[in-house]
Amino acid sequence: MTDLTGQCLCGAVSYVGKGASRVGACHCTDCRRWTGGAFIGVSFDDGVAIADSPQLNWFESSDWAARGSCRTCGTALFYRLKNDPAHVIVTAGSIDDQDALPAIEEHIFIDSKPNYYEFHDDAPRVTGAEVFARYAPKEE
Repeated sequence: MTDLTGQCLCGAVSYVGKGASRVGACHCTDCRRWTGGAFIGVSFDDGVAIADSPQLNWFESSDWAARGSCRTCGTALFYRLKNDPAHVIVTAGSIDDQDALPAIEEHIFIDSKPNYYEFHDDAPRVTGAEVFARYAPKEE
């Protein structure tokens, strides 16, 4: 897949997602508060190049993650884990050519999903406990 560009609503913050993309949905409370619904995030195999902008704001939303948004228009743009800040996930809605995205590969925090919406796809559903077990530091 080719690189995909994206930006916030006002255009003050832009980026290029490089390489093949993967799409996932998060249903946790924090993501739903941040985006107003399920967070549909896109990861890129070769990373995300974010254009330098004073309008980019990073908010430490938990002990393990930070979320990036535009100071001017408020668009939710980026998610990253604090222990891996180079791996940035972008909001699918901020991508310019959304038809170029593949189908959702996985739903996480499915046990936090409220009843008012449903996705009708066959992507695996993973609980919050399973997500934390997947990414927890390994003891030596």
